[in-house]
Amino acid sequence: NNPSSSSPAGYMVDKDGFIELPLAGRIKVGGMTTSEARDAIAQKASQFYKNPVVNVRFANFTITVLGEVAHPGQILVPAEKIGILDAIGLAGDVRVTGDKDDILLVREENGEKKFVRLSLNDPELFQSPYYYLRQHDVLYVRPNKNAAAAADTRTARTLSFIGVGLSMLNLVAIVLTRF
Repeated sequence: NNPSSSSPAGYMVDKDGFIELPLAGRIKVGGMTTSEARDAIAQKASQFYKNPVVNVRFANFTITVLGEVAHPGQILVPAEKIGILDAIGLAGDVRVTGDKDDILLVREENGEKKFVRLSLNDPELFQSPYYYLRQHDVLYVRPNKNAAAAADTRTARTLSFIGVGLSMLNLVAIVLTRF
């Protein structure tokens, strides 16, 4: 795309995985990497243009980071490639209540959900085929054992306060009914 031309800044991929280009027509790019799509478009465009220059990138590459991070939610990725550490950094890092050894990656491949457990402390993480995230991946940082124990303690404390309160109300009711 020539930015000075009146053509659009990009082309939308339709629900069937096709883009529509002037002269070149419909080209299937769904399911391809950006480099595969670039090559397919360049090959088709070379029938109409001499040495076409084609750039392909995601316009809306998003991932989701949930769980024990400072800012959970969906993240619009500013580049075409993002590693797990960068994604967690964009989400504000793992909280002290998060388990860095128990990160769940949820990825859809061939229409099926795939669940992969990863550890940020594992030196092999950088060589993992799951280190670089893909469009629509979800990372979930699980709470650590201390966070779970703290939650159990808070629940037990709350229940005991409720029990004491109900006992006091019962005692007051008994006293009032006797007078």
